[in-house]
Amino acid sequence: MENYESEYLLGLKYFQDNDVHSAIKHWENAAEINPKSAKIFSILGNAYKILNEIDTSFQYIEKAANLEPENFNYLYNLGLVFYENKRYKESIQILEKARLVDKTNHELLNDLGVVYFKTNDYENAEIRIRQAMSLAEDYYVAKINLATVLLSAKKLVEAGLFLSELEKIYGIDANIKELKTQLKLISNNADIPNTSIHIELSNQIYEIDPFNIISNIGKDDIKGIDISVVIPIMNERKNLPILYEKLVNVLGDLDQRYEIIFIDDGSRDGSTEYLRNLSLSETNVVLIQFRRNYGQTAALSAGFKYANGHIIVTMDGDLQNDPADIPKLLEKMAEGYDLVNGWRKDRQDKAISRRLPSAVANKIINYLISGTGIQLNDFGCTLKAYKKEIVKNIQLYGEMHRFIPVFAAWLGVKVAEIPVNHHPRIHGKAKYNLSRVSRVLFDFLVIRFFSDYMTRPIQFFGKIVKKIFLWGTALFISLSIASIFTTLSFNTLIILYAIMLTLCTQVLFIGLIGELVIRVYFEVQNKDYYIVEAIHSRTQGK
Repeated sequence: MENYESEYLLGLKYFQDNDVHSAIKHWENAAEINPKSAKIFSILGNAYKILNEIDTSFQYIEKAANLEPENFNYLYNLGLVFYENKRYKESIQILEKARLVDKTNHELLNDLGVVYFKTNDYENAEIRIRQAMSLAEDYYVAKINLATVLLSAKKLVEAGLFLSELEKIYGIDANIKELKTQLKLISNNADIPNTSIHIELSNQIYEIDPFNIISNIGKDDIKGIDISVVIPIMNERKNLPILYEKLVNVLGDLDQRYEIIFIDDGSRDGSTEYLRNLSLSETNVVLIQFRRNYGQTAALSAGFKYANGHIIVTMDGDLQNDPADIPKLLEKMAEGYDLVNGWRKDRQDKAISRRLPSAVANKIINYLISGTGIQLNDFGCTLKAYKKEIVKNIQLYGEMHRFIPVFAAWLGVKVAEIPVNHHPRIHGKAKYNLSRVSRVLFDFLVIRFFSDYMTRPIQFFGKIVKKIFLWGTALFISLSIASIFTTLSFNTLIILYAIMLTLCTQVLFIGLIGELVIRVYFEVQNKDYYIVEAIHSRTQGK
């Protein structure tokens, strides 16, 4: 297997130099050495697709799927190849097999609906797209596709009502406008061919090609950076030399162009001086120095802003995250994911103050986002890999950095999670405690508001008021009944409780209004809510 690995790595090297033919030669050698490796056949299939040798590409992709018939990604890829070649019946057959492997993938269900649509099987198209929407209720692509299917099936009343609903949520965008025009023309008995109606595969919108991640990261990047590692730092002086050495060893072995961005979040233990000297002596290190401590979310936001890599990896600077896990994140991303989340499966933290609150928060968050189809074990793990487009335009506040996978899920991109190492802290003190749990949950409340109810706030506030009213009424009735059978007066208690409910509701609403105001202040003026005192690097100095 040693020869297999060397041929595989040589292929990656040639591919990085844009020599696809030489890369294929070495990968075919690897395939001969290990003809049972589905992975190498999948890579060859994608490589031949780049050369536009469709038949050969198809043969290799089919081989990968045959070798691992239970592998969801290989089946999905094969189904899409059939689709691209307009072999719709075979595409449906393979994609239905993939659906049996993973029944919760909303993108696959949408794509199945699209292929059924291409065969004019509007009934099954509607069924699959509705299933996709039931798993991800804010899945915009599926909603547009459903409206298209309803129009094509001549369900005009239903299509009209559904488009009115979409218009209330999204306003009149280009797709909704086009569909409303189609509805009007069809209602007037105009002959509109189905092919003119907008319908797309979600994967053509969201899928990341594996080679763009592992072997040719940042091909179109002006600064030539493949991977940016973003690390917030606050008082980690003893950990920094060890961390940097480990990072250089791991990133050097990847044979990718990389940069390491440290964000000094108000350190007072000598970390600033160490990082400044490091950034001025090493070409691949950048230091962003804050004027004071703004918190981890602000630090990560600054890192995302200044990162140049096609892939952005985030991690803590306390040596609890392991740099050796970075290649694992990238390998998982190469399977077609846009964001890979680390899961500290064997977490080395205190049980009561760290692990228990985190577990409770993860359960609550998973329950609240169950409609997205994304369920993660560890939202709090900083070790993550992102496609840069995901984080470049996200404005982060409070403790919201941990919710980027939630944003991604609502956007419909592909999210995965893998177990990663977690080491006990040796030097320095932890910056987190139980007080952060409530702050995290309040931030999640804000995220729900901005993602689901931004254009219809009355629905958000109405649900809260409804629940408070119901619980308050139930308590009032209970206390009233109890007062009949006892000599105690509950009037004062009832009044106090009512006042408390009123105050809580008012404070909640004021908080959300405050969030709106502060976002308008910063985002309209394109301001950062942190102040960067200096940026240090060998290429630009101070």
